[in-house]
Amino acid sequence: MNFQNPLYVAVNGSDTAGDGSAQRPFATISAAQAAVRTMIRDGGLKNDVRICLREGTYYQKEPVTVGLSDCDDRYTVTYTNYDGEDVRIVGGLPVTGWESAGNGIFSADISDLPPFYALFADGKRLTAARETDWKNKPVRDPSHLQAVFGNATSWFGEVMKVTEFSGDGIRTEYRKCDWSGELQYLQGAREYITEPGEWAVEGNRVYYYPENPESLPDTEIVAGLADNLFYIHGEPGRPVKNIVISGLRLEMNAFGENLLAHARANNVTGEYESNLKGLVCLRNAENVTVKDCRMENAGYMAVVLTEYAQNNVIAGNDIRHTGYAGMFLIGENPGSLNYCCKNNTVTNNRIRKVGEFVGHGAGIYLMNSGENRITHNDISYVPRYGISLKGIRYGVFPDNGLTDVPFGDHWKYNQTTKNLIAYNRIYNTGIRSGDGGGIEGWGMGRDNMIDHNIVYNAYRGIATTGWRGHSIFLDDAAHYVTVTNNIIYDENAVAVNAGIFIKSIGNIVVNNIFDVGYAKSGAADIAPYICPAGESVFERNIVYSCSAGRLNDDGTLTESDTSDRTMLYFCGASSYDSLARMNRNLYYNAAGKAQFRADDELLSLDEWKTCGKNTCRYDADSLSEDPLFADAKRHDYRLLPGSPAEKIGFVPIRTEEIGLLPDFRYAETP
Repeated sequence: MNFQNPLYVAVNGSDTAGDGSAQRPFATISAAQAAVRTMIRDGGLKNDVRICLREGTYYQKEPVTVGLSDCDDRYTVTYTNYDGEDVRIVGGLPVTGWESAGNGIFSADISDLPPFYALFADGKRLTAARETDWKNKPVRDPSHLQAVFGNATSWFGEVMKVTEFSGDGIRTEYRKCDWSGELQYLQGAREYITEPGEWAVEGNRVYYYPENPESLPDTEIVAGLADNLFYIHGEPGRPVKNIVISGLRLEMNAFGENLLAHARANNVTGEYESNLKGLVCLRNAENVTVKDCRMENAGYMAVVLTEYAQNNVIAGNDIRHTGYAGMFLIGENPGSLNYCCKNNTVTNNRIRKVGEFVGHGAGIYLMNSGENRITHNDISYVPRYGISLKGIRYGVFPDNGLTDVPFGDHWKYNQTTKNLIAYNRIYNTGIRSGDGGGIEGWGMGRDNMIDHNIVYNAYRGIATTGWRGHSIFLDDAAHYVTVTNNIIYDENAVAVNAGIFIKSIGNIVVNNIFDVGYAKSGAADIAPYICPAGESVFERNIVYSCSAGRLNDDGTLTESDTSDRTMLYFCGASSYDSLARMNRNLYYNAAGKAQFRADDELLSLDEWKTCGKNTCRYDADSLSEDPLFADAKRHDYRLLPGSPAEKIGFVPIRTEEIGLLPDFRYAETP
């Protein structure tokens, strides 16, 4: 046949009678792929090619797989919607033929479908029927049972396939993570269906309790089946190149038997391959662009970049409702010397309500992935982290099979390095976990930069003493991180522990604004422990509060005439010489005293400067004056003329450049 460009696909097209023209479109994406593959095989593309999908819903039992035979070294192949039309690619098949099973529950035959763990009604994920009081409650078919671990403050959470069910005990294939909390409930049995919106599988039938039974015949019920919607994968040393996915709605793919924590037993850190599934998955891919798509209801991630993944662009996408994370970038597990996932750009994406299945969910994960540009994203409503940078800390190298590695050589094993995290707006994180924050790092490589971000409401979970979280959480072995030009605040209690955690080597914290009205320890917890610390810098920052009331140890606020606030917290003897420089900061509490906590002592700025514990004479030239913000109560931190911030050399932060770019195309929706 004659090669068409663009190639058209339509739900009412034909793979047998169609030729890919506008008049005779194909019916499936695979038919259009085959036409492009033939052209590449017969001499290569002569120009860029577009596969244009016409309006409608395309159900996919299997992924759209893009391999080496589907790409060209010179020209781009684009999968896109035609002329702004609404194109849905759904990672599953409709379930029909519903019959009453009594008591408001309906069932349908699924004998022609593979096992599935995700069911959707009109684009919304349905709740797998669950039971907290499951012991000694008979289950006729336990084949779909899963155990769910992790409470509201657990560091991790997990969903595990139940392999043995004895009535009062269970066994799972994998050992539970030590930090995933207790078993919360079992899910997946027909006997557990008690509430509208719940579903389960028994034998070769699926059971569903609809909220509105009369509307069931007109409801789109979809079983999530495809692990990935677009699976773009090359081979080691031969990446897929020059692919664009643009303007599509990608939604409702599979959830598997397990979602496991990367914090494994015996201090081993490593992501499980079974978790690395996405609406779009790039594996051994280069120069691939995923842009301006709406992505929703992913079982694990919206976008995964893994193994060799370089020079790819993920831009302008609207992402929500995922099981694990919005995006996950990982080359190989930490400890590898194969530095292969790097130089990618993630920009101008809105990511919200992700990580809905596990407490350690995040907007964006970077694990053994470096030199990426993570910019202008809007990230919110996540269980633990907005952006997380992960590796393994040096102290547990032997547990991860890395023995006799000198400290000076260990950086090459931690490849989450030289990433730029900039111009992002991150808020309402930590909603279902503890020990998290807006931007977090643990055991990653060195020389990452956190610049020009707005981070607020970093802990939105339950009130609890101990670790709740930090707005910027430089956790264990987060060495040589530069933190500049960020604005950090909370709108109300529950309070974070502090704006930033400084506990490692060479952290440079300069020219930031910390509104500490709802931060229990103020701008910074300076508390080295576990890993080496020193050489850090805290300079030219503004630390401010105008909030009334007393902050309690559990982060709540009590109305009180006392509105004193801690500006900084030094904890432990090693904290007092862990900084190379700390000076020329501006501290001010408009509603009470500005206090410095040196272990159990509360000191004014003048007392802190001369305190016996302050042997390095930190803050010798720091000031306590009103910075003259435009409207701090409304979080407008622009400086008015005559601000004393000029005296400390503070450079105004360009807040107008932070957040989504003007060309982000999707309007706000609930």
